[in-house]
Amino acid sequence: MGKTEYDMLQGISAVENGFTNPAYDLSYDEYKEWLRITDNNSRGIDLPEGWIPYTTYVLYIDGIPVGYGRVRHSSSEYLETIVGAGNLGYGIAKEYRGKGYGSILFTELLKKCKEIGYKEIKLFPMKSNEPTVKNMLKNGGQIIGDFKNQKHIIRIPIE
Repeated sequence: MGKTEYDMLQGISAVENGFTNPAYDLSYDEYKEWLRITDNNSRGIDLPEGWIPYTTYVLYIDGIPVGYGRVRHSSSEYLETIVGAGNLGYGIAKEYRGKGYGSILFTELLKKCKEIGYKEIKLFPMKSNEPTVKNMLKNGGQIIGDFKNQKHIIRIPIE
C-alpha cells in the first residue's frame, strides 16, 4: 500500500459510524509505521489487550482504491460484549460514497469470512447508519438485539 491508498484513507474519518480508521490524519511517514503495525497485528504480533488478529483489505475500482475493511480471524467475546465490535468492519472514502462500493466491499468481506471458516458472523452497526444496516440485511442479516441502545446486533449466516 502506497500513496494512493494513503490518500484514500484520508477520506475516511478516524471514527465514523463506529468504524475506526487509525490511518486518518497521519503523516505519510506515520502511515508507513501504521502499515508495519497493521501487518504485525494480522499475524497476532503486538496486539493490544483483548484484540485478535485481523486482515485488512482494500477495494479497488478500475485500479483506484475507494475503501477498505478488516476481517477478524475469529470471534471475540470481549469485543462483542464490552466494545460492541463484530467480525468485520469497513469504510468507503467520502468522495466515493453513494456509488454502491460499500455493497461491493461488504460482499467481498463476507467471502473472506467464508474462507477463514466462519459459519456465521455478528456485526454491530450504528443504528443511525442506515445504508450499512440495509446492506447487512440485504446480505442475509437478521437483527437479533441491540448494544447500549446505539448499535444493532446483526447475525449473518455464512454459506
